[in-house]
Amino acid sequence: MLPIDDILPQLIQASKEHHCVVLQAPPGAGKTTRVPLALLACEWLRGKIVVIQPRRLAVYSAAHRLAQQLGESPGTRVGYRTRYDRCVAPANRIEVVTDGVFLAQLQRDPELSGVAMVLFDEFHERSVNVDLGLAFALESQQALRAAADPLRLLVMSATLDGERLSQWLQAPLLQSRGRSFPVATQYRPCPRDRYPDQHICQVILEALRNEPGSLLVFLPGMREIRAVQRRLEESPLPDAVQIHVLHASLPKEQQQAALIPAPAPLRKVVLATNVAETSITIEDVRVVIDSGEARVARYDERRGMNHLHTEMISAASAEQRRGRAGRTQAGVCYRLWGESRQTSLKAFSDPDMLTTDLQPIALELAQWGVRDLNELTLLDQPPEDRLQRARAALQQLGALRDDHSLTPFGRSLSAMGLPPRLAALVLRAKGSPAQSEAVLCAAILSEGDPLRQSPAHFQADIHLRLPPTSAPRPQRLQRLCQQIEGRLRRAPTAPEVEVEVEVESDTTGSTATTLPILLARAFPDRIAQQRPNQPLRYRLSNGKGVQLRRHDTLARHPYLVVLDAGGTGTDADIQLACPITLEAVRQALPTLITEQEHCFWDSARQAVSAERQQHLGQLILQQQALAKPWPRQAADVLLQALLDADLQPLPWHENSLQLCQRLCWLHRSQPGQWPDFSREALQQDAREWLAPFLEN
Repeated sequence: MLPIDDILPQLIQASKEHHCVVLQAPPGAGKTTRVPLALLACEWLRGKIVVIQPRRLAVYSAAHRLAQQLGESPGTRVGYRTRYDRCVAPANRIEVVTDGVFLAQLQRDPELSGVAMVLFDEFHERSVNVDLGLAFALESQQALRAAADPLRLLVMSATLDGERLSQWLQAPLLQSRGRSFPVATQYRPCPRDRYPDQHICQVILEALRNEPGSLLVFLPGMREIRAVQRRLEESPLPDAVQIHVLHASLPKEQQQAALIPAPAPLRKVVLATNVAETSITIEDVRVVIDSGEARVARYDERRGMNHLHTEMISAASAEQRRGRAGRTQAGVCYRLWGESRQTSLKAFSDPDMLTTDLQPIALELAQWGVRDLNELTLLDQPPEDRLQRARAALQQLGALRDDHSLTPFGRSLSAMGLPPRLAALVLRAKGSPAQSEAVLCAAILSEGDPLRQSPAHFQADIHLRLPPTSAPRPQRLQRLCQQIEGRLRRAPTAPEVEVEVEVESDTTGSTATTLPILLARAFPDRIAQQRPNQPLRYRLSNGKGVQLRRHDTLARHPYLVVLDAGGTGTDADIQLACPITLEAVRQALPTLITEQEHCFWDSARQAVSAERQQHLGQLILQQQALAKPWPRQAADVLLQALLDADLQPLPWHENSLQLCQRLCWLHRSQPGQWPDFSREALQQDAREWLAPFLEN
């Protein structure tokens, strides 16, 4: 018996009477495993039930648990779909999918034909795909579905403000009581004289000594997981303890090994990221150790790109993690921060709509036909200025027209299931010698650096991550490459999508030139130019600053295409980049390169000089001296130089200075009849009395 069981009859009745319902139930109540099966048993609900989960691991876990309760394996009445994997059949009545898969399904079939009900599980995570998916589903429900065949929506959340959500959706709110088992909380902040991984290891050892059952340890990322794992392996662990790692990048078999109960008398220590925060149950866990941190993607205005940022979790996430210890029995939660800091945590995590790169959002909106955001029901509107910049970037890629509608190329981008830049990269590579390398680049940039656990990670050159086609690749990377290749085969060729893709290669079919050109076209605002006399520092074409790590061999290249950057300094650390020549930049981006004449004051010559400059965004690619500047521009430069010098270089002589003094005296005596000839007034009005003489 789970807490959610008490309100299932009320939930079924509300779902029958209303087309939209909000369910709020704390962690451990049984939302994921009980609600879909209760709805499956309703004779009045004809059609498929789609259950949306925020992560791939949660999809696998939920589908297997639902099928298990029916005495089946996935693929009978319960199916699932993720980006990499699917187990579906015509007989499926329940289909568990990721939010990205659901959004793509909506774009292909806005009516959601054959779908009777959509369950948005763990809605409090507020990913972009979930927010857009709900907004589009509401529009489908209201505008596209017939009254005789309504689309029903159930929004389920553990920690979100249910009242606000209910009012926004104008839907009834049902609330379930919390988990069945109490969880004690202990606060263990890290002492200043101890490394974080050392402190975490000591708390784990303490919990193993003092508490029965298995442990779930929340850490921000794989780097911290590996550090703690190494310390544990070097520590005197009690007998019969297994260490498992739970991370989205690991093969499914390793993930499943972390989830299944340990056979007695074994105990498990599961080192996990926030993938273990929701929708999965590790049966024998009764101790949670929470670092209080998560690594999340944030859009950096200074750099014009997303970067991974480690930050403190919200109070809602802390409660969600704490609840993992009380899913099946009474437990304990060790929080590795002080009790005083707990009170300062923000209540909820910021929705991705407000914090992440908006290019994918802008493309989804255009594909749905939204040109004005006021047309769409969104719980939180994205920042208008950032949305406009995202649309401008998509126009630069050739995906949007001026009215924000999709071009044929934009429609092809949408069909690729990749972020817009990466979709543009592989589409433009189709049929070129660089196609396989472009596909692998897209997979790496989508899934993460395959060398992140290797010393070679500190070299940013993308070519180090591009082994020959015959070389073995990580399983997840290989699957994604195969998926991209399959979609690419079905995509139209470049002329059909109105894109110029003429790229040069040498007679041997080398991709040394074509790959940088393709990357430059996908990342035109990330062309980096080396700063004078600073080999590690570069300036991007969008005006932002980036830098290479010390000893990076890319420093010998004056131009790079920056593919990924991060860090907390003023200049972002370049993590992935591709060297490119100036000639290749010109070949890749001819329509974005402009020429203009520039006049300036040459202090060494004490004269006006002029040059013709070739620009790419904020970069000056080439400068050529001109023999004679334009008279008007030269006059403006000379005037500014004189003003900067307080007019001192003018040929003042004693008579003119005396005249100014007499006129100043008259101005003070009779201000309405005589002009002001003070030095300040002369400077202020110089454009009126001095500029005409300078043009000659």
